[in-house]
Amino acid sequence: MTIRESIDRAPLSRYQLLVISICLLIILIEGYDLLLMAFSASAVAAEFSLNATQIGVLLSSVGIGLVVGSAVIAPLADRIGRRRMTLLGLGIVIVSMGASALTTDMTQLAIARAVTGIGIGGLVAGLPVVIAEFSPQRRRASLISISTAGLPLGGVIGGFVAAIVLSGLGWRASFVVGAVLTALVFVLVLVALPESIDYLLVKRPQNAVGTINRTLQKMRLPQITALPEPEPRRANAVRSAIFTGRNGLRSALLGFAFFVMMAAFYFANGWTPRLLVQSGMSPEQGTGAGILLNLGGAAAALVFALLAIFFRSKILAVIAFAGAAIAFSAMGVFFGGAGLTLVLALAVGALIQTCATGLFTLAPESFPAAVRTTGVGWAVSLGRVGAIISPILAGVLIDGGWTAPSLYILFAAPLVLGAVAVAMLRLPDRGAATLQKTDATAPGVVAA
Repeated sequence: MTIRESIDRAPLSRYQLLVISICLLIILIEGYDLLLMAFSASAVAAEFSLNATQIGVLLSSVGIGLVVGSAVIAPLADRIGRRRMTLLGLGIVIVSMGASALTTDMTQLAIARAVTGIGIGGLVAGLPVVIAEFSPQRRRASLISISTAGLPLGGVIGGFVAAIVLSGLGWRASFVVGAVLTALVFVLVLVALPESIDYLLVKRPQNAVGTINRTLQKMRLPQITALPEPEPRRANAVRSAIFTGRNGLRSALLGFAFFVMMAAFYFANGWTPRLLVQSGMSPEQGTGAGILLNLGGAAAALVFALLAIFFRSKILAVIAFAGAAIAFSAMGVFFGGAGLTLVLALAVGALIQTCATGLFTLAPESFPAAVRTTGVGWAVSLGRVGAIISPILAGVLIDGGWTAPSLYILFAAPLVLGAVAVAMLRLPDRGAATLQKTDATAPGVVAA
C-alpha cells in the first residue's frame, strides 16, 4: 500500500486537522492583509489627496505583487519545501505590512503593498497544495473549499477593524494590526507545521525517511522502511507537465478562468465601498456593503464545501461563473437603492467567491506532485494580471465619466467566458490519481 493510499483510506487524524487548521488560519490572516486597502482607501485618499485613478493604482499594487508571488515565490515550494516557502511568504508580509504603516506618500505605500502581494501570492497559491497533500481524497475538495473562505473572512475582519480603528487611530494602525497577526502566525508555523510528505518523497533530502515516519506516526498511519525507487525524471518535466500539449491547454484554461474571476473579484472588493459612498450612501453604509460582500463570499465557500461532497467541483464552478455574471449584471441595473444594493452585494460576494473556491479546488488536481505548486502558481499568476488591471481600469473609466452601474455590467461579460473555460477543462483521470502517481509506489516499501 502506498502512502497516498494510506492517507486516502484512513480517517482524518487530529494531527492532519491541526496542519489543515494552521493553513486555514494563515489564509484568514492574509485575507485581512490583502483586502485591508479597500477599507482604508478613503482615508488614504484624503491624506494623500488622490484621485480615482491613483486610488486604482494603490488597489492594484498588491495585485502586481500577487503575480510575482504566484509565479516566483509559490514555485519555491517545489524546490525548498512547502514549510520553508510558507515561512518566507509570512516573513515578507510582516515586513511589508509594517512598512506600509510608516509610508508618507502614495508611491511608498504602493511599493509596500506590492511587496505584501509578493508574500501573499506565494502563500495563497501554495497553501491549497499543502491542504490537498494532507487530506484524504474523499475530503480534499471540501477542505480546500473551506480554506478559500479564509480570504473573504479576512476581509470581514478588515472591515470591522477599519470601522473601529480608522476613526480613532487612523489607517496606519490597521496595517500594524496586520503585521502583528502575521507575526503570531509565523511563530505558529515555525513550531507546528511539518514538511509535506509528497515533497519529501519527490526531493528525497537527507533523513527523509525519519522525517516522513515522524509525520506518519503523528497521523497514525503505517510507517515506511525505505524510500521507494524514484520515478524517471525527464529534463523538460516541468515544461511538459504544465505548458505543452493537453497539459498546456489545461493550464491556459485554468489561467484564463483565474484571470476573469480575479478581475471581477478585485473590482468588486476594491471599489464597491467607495462607489456606494460616491452614490450618496454614508461611509458606514459603504463599509457595511464591503463587509456583506465578504460575508457572502465566506458563506458561499462553506456551502461549496458541503456541495462538493455530492457534486463534482467542475460542475459547481461552471454554475458559479454563470451565477456571478447574473449577479454583476443585476448590481449594474439596480445600483444605488440602499436595501437592494446591499442584498446584491451579498450575492456578488457569494458567487464570485464560489468561482474562486471552485478554481482553487480544481487546480491542485491538475498537476503532479513534483510540479504541483509550480503549476498552481503559474495558473494563479495569470489570474493575478486581472487583479492588477481591473482596479486601475475602473479608476480610469470613472475619471473618464463611467458610472458605477456600467462598470458592474462591464465585468459581468467576461464571467460568462470563464464559465465556458471551466466547462472545457479536462482534468486527469480522477484528481486522486494525479496525487498518487508521484508518490511511493514500489511494493514492500510501506509497512502494511
